[in-house]
Amino acid sequence: MNPEAQNLVAAGKISTADAEKLSQLEAGTFVLHKSWGVGRVSEWDLVGGDRLIIDFEGKPGHALKLGFAISSLEILPDTHLMSRRLAELDILKEMAKKNPTGLVELALQSSGNKMSLDQLEGLIKPHIIAEADYKKWWEATKKVLKAARHIVVPSKRQDPLVLRDSGEKPGTVMVKEYLGKRDLKGKLGVLGLIQKDLDLFENAASELIPVFQDISDTVRKAWRLHLKESLQLLLARDEIIDSIPECSAPLGSFKASDLVSEARTLIAENVAGLPAALYGRLYRAFPAAFPDRGWVTELLNHLARTGGRAVGEIATVLDANGEIDALAEYLKKAVRNRTLSQDLLIWICKERAGLAKSVFSIDLGHAVLDAVENDAISGGPKRAGRLEDAMSADKTLVSELMEDADLELVSLFAKRLLNTTAFDELTRRSLMARVIKARPEMESLMVDNNSGAREDNSLIVSWESLEKKKAELNELTTVKIPHNKSEIQIAREEGDLRENGGYKAAREQQTVLNRMKDELERDVNRARGTDFANTPTDKVGMGTIVEYSDAATGTLETLTILGAWDSDVEKNIVSYLSELAKSLTGKSVGEEAEVPTDTGETRKVKITAIRAFNPGA
Repeated sequence: MNPEAQNLVAAGKISTADAEKLSQLEAGTFVLHKSWGVGRVSEWDLVGGDRLIIDFEGKPGHALKLGFAISSLEILPDTHLMSRRLAELDILKEMAKKNPTGLVELALQSSGNKMSLDQLEGLIKPHIIAEADYKKWWEATKKVLKAARHIVVPSKRQDPLVLRDSGEKPGTVMVKEYLGKRDLKGKLGVLGLIQKDLDLFENAASELIPVFQDISDTVRKAWRLHLKESLQLLLARDEIIDSIPECSAPLGSFKASDLVSEARTLIAENVAGLPAALYGRLYRAFPAAFPDRGWVTELLNHLARTGGRAVGEIATVLDANGEIDALAEYLKKAVRNRTLSQDLLIWICKERAGLAKSVFSIDLGHAVLDAVENDAISGGPKRAGRLEDAMSADKTLVSELMEDADLELVSLFAKRLLNTTAFDELTRRSLMARVIKARPEMESLMVDNNSGAREDNSLIVSWESLEKKKAELNELTTVKIPHNKSEIQIAREEGDLRENGGYKAAREQQTVLNRMKDELERDVNRARGTDFANTPTDKVGMGTIVEYSDAATGTLETLTILGAWDSDVEKNIVSYLSELAKSLTGKSVGEEAEVPTDTGETRKVKITAIRAFNPGA
């Protein structure tokens, strides 16, 4: 114990324990304070006020009371980077320029051989490297560290920078680290580092055998609970194997095709989130997983169930295996039936000169409009989907759709484009200008439209009836049609289809269901919802309740005129499209009208009152 510290104990100023701590804070000792940072003890001032004088970085000669100094200061070794930063700043600056690896190694040694990139940045910036220069310095240093096999630079910022034992081979360390992980995400993280640093292995093909065997064993046990991670492990393993000469998985290993086959019904919903680089490898496993061309059907089924990145990879696999015609036939049928997802429609538009060339036609344009209008109906007029953005941003898409198309089909498409509410007015005019540029004869249609001659084939419906229609369509597409497909599959497995009554009945039902679906989709696409608010009552019209008397008998009757799907005979509610509503529409109180009867004849009535329909009444 320092003699001066002993005197303080004898005088009753500090405890023996504090005296022991104080004895370690002799002049020249490096210390760390959580607020003031690194410093060095300059002197003890026990005569002037029982305090220590500390030369902090940027704050020299700072006095601390003994008790506060003892409790708040952490002693740093002379070799710590922060100590050297205070004592040898110029040397460290020179090291940053000429030996950045040594500087990073010193930082790691000062932090227990592992630290985050943020911690490294805090140690070096702005004292050793100026704040403005740090990013450039670190990018250059990362490249240099690639050759320093004893330092692991993380691929993700949240992962730590690690100083390895220089006496152990880097490859051995990574294999041990992988085998030490017990969860699949941890294994995937280390496997990513292995893939990134394969050049650190002396003989990767043999050194990685334990890793490959563990992947196979792990996936066999875990895929039912962790399918996505299991897929990623197998596919990443195969990526590594293919990048190493004369390397292969251990005999009997679980293959990607084995997993695809066993998890057939679950693969599509677990594809989302896979790294983009693995999509192609996944779908290339399908031919081995489903032999005898069954893989073609499986891949085509995936087209409608997976996201945008998968679409191109599936098409590439089909093309590489000579099945591009099957893809074309599938897409043509899907265009006709309007069953294409936005991802598929966008892909076809992008690949119109390539793999999707045979499907690119004016009918595709109608399918695109259908999808955009469905979005507008489902999400409201301000919803902007990726397909709508793609259609307006692609300067040549619309004009290319017009090429070689029949004039009548072009005219129909142009009318739909002019009348749709899915685009704002500016976008509609821009798209129409592209149509006219490709087909100048469409300019007259634009003129007619501007003069007010516009065909409106929309249906005005109440929001309640629209939601019911959507629910009906949803039940059809998500329950009834899938159930019918299941019945067809079960019936097909029963044997000879020519004598299979159940199969024929199921196929007939399929035709009925598909026709109902087409009609419902067409109706929903045309529908425009309203709440009948602010309906004028000077004349009979939609959203009004009209009272009238029979001219012959004087009998009073009341009729409510609402949307296309709101008819209710028991409540005297009729659609505005009905003949009865049409005969009264436009009439004012006091006017007479000829209304149809059940016998096909007409009778004369007189309007006595008109009031607005109140949905809440």
